[in-house]
Amino acid sequence: MLQEEEEVSSQETVSIQETVSPLEKNSPCAAAQERTNKYYLLVTLLVCTAISIIFLKTGLLSLFFLVPLGYVIIITGSYMPIFITAAAANIILLIIQSFSKFDMGSTLIEMLYLTTILLGFTWIMGGKFMRTAYRFVIASSICAVVFLIFINSPTSGFFEMFSKTIEELFGNGADSEVHVKNLLFAQVFTPERLTELARMFLLRGGALISMLFLFFVNRQVAVSVVSMVKRQKIDHGLNAFYAPANTIWVLSGALATIVLSGIFKMEILEILAWNVFVACAVIFLAQGAAILMYWMSLRTNAFRLIINVLVIVVLFSPLNSFAIAALVLLGIIDNWRPFRVVKSA
Repeated sequence: MLQEEEEVSSQETVSIQETVSPLEKNSPCAAAQERTNKYYLLVTLLVCTAISIIFLKTGLLSLFFLVPLGYVIIITGSYMPIFITAAAANIILLIIQSFSKFDMGSTLIEMLYLTTILLGFTWIMGGKFMRTAYRFVIASSICAVVFLIFINSPTSGFFEMFSKTIEELFGNGADSEVHVKNLLFAQVFTPERLTELARMFLLRGGALISMLFLFFVNRQVAVSVVSMVKRQKIDHGLNAFYAPANTIWVLSGALATIVLSGIFKMEILEILAWNVFVACAVIFLAQGAAILMYWMSLRTNAFRLIINVLVIVVLFSPLNSFAIAALVLLGIIDNWRPFRVVKSA
């Protein structure tokens, strides 16, 4: 078993302030420089907050609404004022939009969901007293619970909208957008059945996967943007990631619990075990991807380009499930048979 190493913080602060000697601290130039830095930080904060709000309410870009906040956290090294400003702005916007069809319970849950996502992402980007992998799992788990509460609330209308969309796509009427030729498929996978399957998937790790994906994508994009703007590498990259040493035992325990709870019909325990299993599987998926990226870093640029193209093709093909399973298995095997020669944090 690999010994667990402390992960070096991947959100190293990019200093924007110039170092001055003690004799220069009280000089007019130093005071002017300090005021300039404060104004720069304030403008950066306001601009990134505005961009975050715009992204949040703009279709596909809503997937990246946390990126501007991540950028500010890395640049300034101070994340609580950023969170407070962004959360307040988003909540005010949410309240204004709720006046047309106001429901206090649904609005409060939605505000809680939004605030939890902002808090979780802020902690992932700025936390220093816990490994990033642990922060990802804990923050994503809390946000997934709030998300499940939100979509299952009587006034959310999430599953009603999902069922209506499925019915429009796969209905048997003349207005359906997709004509289902296989009558057996149409009879078995009715809109009600597909809605129930979606509910089961979300409860058994689907919501957790969604939160992990949201946080991971936004963090990586924010780090990449700062690296391009500052023209310096501030992150060690995924190829330096190592799963915590005890993850394999948690994965094994969760798998055993899933089997036993299924036999003895303990649904709540089964749901909890599935979420733990999914969290561990995602960690090993990251470790498997880290091994792949490590191998690619040892090859030529042309070889890496070919592999990248192949990975993209596989991920968007029917073989994506097998590719993901292979990466998870590779990450698990790495616990006993290390594939990377040197452990660099």
